[in-house]
Amino acid sequence: MSASLRWELGGEAEVIAVDDDRVTLRSSRVFPPGAPARGTLCVEPELPITVKVAGSRRDADGRFVVRGRLVSPTVALRAALRPAPDPAP
Repeated sequence: MSASLRWELGGEAEVIAVDDDRVTLRSSRVFPPGAPARGTLCVEPELPITVKVAGSRRDADGRFVVRGRLVSPTVALRAALRPAPDPAP
């Protein structure tokens, strides 16, 4: 998974895992638990995304690992976050 997004209040993140409505991001900014993290998924067309934050921690590289759940995800957003199928051998 390598979708990226821009946060509404500045900064960016990379989607590193999606499991149904749960999402894990590597972010340039931290969010407190319970906060709604709003941004734009950088796909064509761009899609709004909101994550209700469950927790954040600083990673070894200085960025933050943010865990949370998608808030009211659209069909288009779910499709954009779906991992690409493995290429046939």
